[in-house]
Amino acid sequence: MEREESLELLRSNHTFPGPFQFRVVVRPPSATTTVTAMAAAAGAGARVMDVEERHSSKGTYVALHVRIELVSAESVLDVYEVLGTMEHVLAKM
Repeated sequence: MEREESLELLRSNHTFPGPFQFRVVVRPPSATTTVTAMAAAAGAGARVMDVEERHSSKGTYVALHVRIELVSAESVLDVYEVLGTMEHVLAKM
């Protein structure tokens, strides 16, 4: 999907500025680093509202639910772009 198509879809389903929830699966020692990188990628005016961690039964991964107050739909794609560059990110939704 092209960036403009993604932006239109985000704008039609979410209100910006407003909260957006990311779901990310990472290796355990990198949860804090991941949230910090997400906040930085979200840009000025963004604010991390809530972080929920769920550890797997064997401790091999952590599922993060991160809710961030974002100023624009572009910020959502910027966060996903940064997540895509991080080796310890196993999945992003």
